[in-house]
Amino acid sequence: MSQSVKVGLRQWGLRLSTILWFLGGLAFLFSLPLVVQASPLILLGILLIALSCAAVIASLIERFLRTSHFRTRWLKASVAMIFLLTIIVASPIYYAATITQVSPAMVPQATLSDGRKTIIFQGMQHVATEVFFKSVIYDLEDELSRGSVAYYEGVKPSNSQDDRWFDTMITGGADLGASYRALGDMCGLQFQGRYFGLLGRDVREHPAAHVVADVTTAQLRAEYGRLMQTDPAFAAAMKEKADARRADEGDGLEKIVSFLRRGSEGQRKIAGILCRGFMTYGMRRGGIGKSEDQMNKLILDYRNHVLAAALLAEPRQRIYVTYGAEHLSGVLALMRNTNPRWRIVSVTWTRTIDSPEQLVGKL
Repeated sequence: MSQSVKVGLRQWGLRLSTILWFLGGLAFLFSLPLVVQASPLILLGILLIALSCAAVIASLIERFLRTSHFRTRWLKASVAMIFLLTIIVASPIYYAATITQVSPAMVPQATLSDGRKTIIFQGMQHVATEVFFKSVIYDLEDELSRGSVAYYEGVKPSNSQDDRWFDTMITGGADLGASYRALGDMCGLQFQGRYFGLLGRDVREHPAAHVVADVTTAQLRAEYGRLMQTDPAFAAAMKEKADARRADEGDGLEKIVSFLRRGSEGQRKIAGILCRGFMTYGMRRGGIGKSEDQMNKLILDYRNHVLAAALLAEPRQRIYVTYGAEHLSGVLALMRNTNPRWRIVSVTWTRTIDSPEQLVGKL
């Protein structure tokens, strides 16, 4: 290889190295505040790991290349490792913040009709932004003022034994409403029960216009027993879920978020970002495992039959439904089985997860 080619390659290597150092330094400067905000102990851990790894790298280079300048190589490797580890630690936070904005969680509001009856199906999410719930309540109050009947989701209590079974099956024994409120607090979001309570006066004055179109805990338990006896796949998945629950020591991300929520204001903000990102990812990804897919036979499919039957039997011609968004396709399919004229007239989409709005002004 000629001398000029060697010089050219050396120059290009120097340029590439300069670009990489610049980009790494820039990413490090963006990542460092998040790491410090999460915990100074994390930064201390990064420094210790980086210095140790750099010493190993510098020793290996000196041994195999038979060169000196250990201290120079160790310093360069230390800086590079500090950059790399800081970026790696901060990257989940940036990913969570990005996915929430770039690929937001959304629910549909679909208008269904068979030519006579109109159903407005508002897809719901138990925990979402305040803006989302306020818009739903506004639309619902508008529909009620026009004479519509409101249909709500909500498994109804039966007796103490079946109610305890339901809480154990769904939340591991915790109160479902309290679990959703805790999730909302952790993620910087709101629980829907807080806003539907605003309709209390109208419910008392016009009870016939408000229908909880859902199953009871006794019905759900009876269907669970039937599936356990007649559906081997469901029974196997439920056994797997029960075994996993007994062995579960808590989700890793949940532990991290819970720890951060107990910390400083900055740590709570980071916890909210991680939590909202995880929720967004889960909603966009859909089903997350065999046990949950089998559980849909009980929580989704069975309740779809109950809701579809209630909607078809409802004599009033305009219905506003607030139900989990995942129920829409199944309910529509069941209604079409009875009456093929049912169709979707229009659909609009609303995002349900977003960063809390913080406005600052001057008086």
